[in-house]
Amino acid sequence: MERVSTGILNLDSQLGGGFPAGSVILILEDPGAGAEVFSYHFIHEGIKRGEKSLYISTNDTSDEVKESMKLYLNLTDEDLEKVKFIDFMGARVGTLGLRESITLSGDPYNRVITECSKDYKRVVLNNLWYFAEDYDRKAVIGMLESMAVSARKNSSVILVLFTKGMFESTFETAVKQVVDGVIELSIREAETEIQRRMKIIKLKRTLVPKAVFRYDITDRGIRMESVTRVL
Repeated sequence: MERVSTGILNLDSQLGGGFPAGSVILILEDPGAGAEVFSYHFIHEGIKRGEKSLYISTNDTSDEVKESMKLYLNLTDEDLEKVKFIDFMGARVGTLGLRESITLSGDPYNRVITECSKDYKRVVLNNLWYFAEDYDRKAVIGMLESMAVSARKNSSVILVLFTKGMFESTFETAVKQVVDGVIELSIREAETEIQRRMKIIKLKRTLVPKAVFRYDITDRGIRMESVTRVL
C-alpha cells in the first residue's frame, strides 16, 4: 500500500511510513497546539519529493502562510513557487490584485471542492471552522465526503485542520466519523511550562499506536520525541 510521508520522521515511523494514499486526515487541535506547523511539514515534504501540492488558507493571507513556512522550515521563495496557494482572507483585506480577487469571488465552498478534485498529491485545508461558521452542518459533511472521493481517485492525502471546542460535540463527532484519520493535538499546562501532546485517534488501513506522544514547536518546526509515553 502506498504511503504519503507526513514530513515528520518520527511520526512516519509510528504510522508505517506515513498516511495511506487516498485519505482525508483531520488534524484536531487545541488553539495554539501547532496544527498549522504540522501542515507546513506536510507541504515541505511534497516540495522535496516534487509532488503537486495545494494549500488553502481561510484565516491567513497567502503571504502570511509563506512567511510562517519560511520562519519554521527555512523555505525559500523558490521552494514556495512549487506550491499552489489559495486564500480566502486576501480578498477580504485587500491584499490580492484585481485578477486574483475576481478569481476568488465565487463561492468558497464550491471552489474548495473543485480544487480538491484536481490531481494534487497533497492538499491542506486550513481551517474547517471557516465553513462550519458559514454553512450548514450537512453541507460541511458533504464537502468532506467529496474530498474523500477525490483523495481516493487521485491517490492523494488531504489534510483538514479543525479547532476543538468551537462547535457542538455531535458535529465534531460527525466530522471525525466521515474522515479516514484523526490526529488530536492538545496542550497541557505543567508547572512552569506548556506541554504539547499528540494522539492518533484513528487511521484506516494502519495499526494505530496506543501511546500519546510529546512534541515541541521549535525554530525548526515540530520536534517529536522518539520515545513514546503513556500519559
